[in-house]
Amino acid sequence: MNLIGAWRRRLRERELLYGPKVLLPGGPEQWIEDSLDWLIGQFGTEPLRRPPVLPSAFIPKGYDGSERAAWELCVRVCAWMEVPDDRIRFSFRMEEVRAAARSAAVHRFTAEQPRELVALSGLRATMTPAEVAALVAEGFDAEIAVLAERELQAELRRTTAIHQETDPNRRADLCARAEAVWSTPAGSGSRACWIDLRTGGREGTAVLLSATTLAEPAAVVAAVAHELGHEVLWGYHLIDRQRPDAEAVTDLVAIFHGFGVFLANQAVERVPGKRSMLQSLGYLGERGASDALAAYCFRRHGLWPESLLPVLPTELDRAVRIRTFARLATLVKNAEISSIQEGAPLR
Repeated sequence: MNLIGAWRRRLRERELLYGPKVLLPGGPEQWIEDSLDWLIGQFGTEPLRRPPVLPSAFIPKGYDGSERAAWELCVRVCAWMEVPDDRIRFSFRMEEVRAAARSAAVHRFTAEQPRELVALSGLRATMTPAEVAALVAEGFDAEIAVLAERELQAELRRTTAIHQETDPNRRADLCARAEAVWSTPAGSGSRACWIDLRTGGREGTAVLLSATTLAEPAAVVAAVAHELGHEVLWGYHLIDRQRPDAEAVTDLVAIFHGFGVFLANQAVERVPGKRSMLQSLGYLGERGASDALAAYCFRRHGLWPESLLPVLPTELDRAVRIRTFARLATLVKNAEISSIQEGAPLR
């Protein structure tokens, strides 16, 4: 048995589970500091001056897991992040809407594309046109239209690439990648998505959440805070959507606005129905979110003198607390060294 190889694979698996999901230029620690500087340049220091959002205070005691209660929680997140809630459509039927959008895309693809591409496609409809029409009639026409167009264009690119590839090995690789998409239900592995309805000729945007989040108010808050980060960054054209680190910046926006406890605690959770399996949520990962929370607390302390971690320890999961404390200790130590070198006292 190759023990060194097994150890390295284990390290890679843990990094994929707990570490950032995208490449962060300059490394996670430097990227967090540079990105926080940019966010302060865009929004000022006011978000840092507000107290961090704590689950025990933010989630209503009477939360009952209903769509109404979850919608009210979404509106609270909007208010905290100063995003107008009247321009956003919240829904907890993401799985249905995305399945309808994929089915609509398949029906269009089959009807519109050449037979050679249709023959290559493995994308399957799980709803009939009548079932899609019923969901459209319920008011999800704009969301389905935008998502269906995305699915259609993505499938057209996949099948065209396979059709044009002449090298057997590269063709097999393209087919394997396509099969991974075809065999995965639409929207699986995600708790929420943000949709710009203006691309479909409508007003405002939509945030679709999975029905599975209803029973977990902390998951609702973490997911909505991230999606509202898209509303702020993409809705106001502050960053390019094609940036490799765009999703990580979106996570950081939520942390910058005080929702770091939620994002860090929710970064790794057990797979529903498979309690022995873990899944990673978010793009900074548990490690990146914990480091970002530490940086947030450190910068906030410089603006608002109080304990570096005011009442946070009781709100943080154990692994998150250990990581956050360790990074915060490093930030304090580095600041002390800098102040000594500069001959100035540490604030």
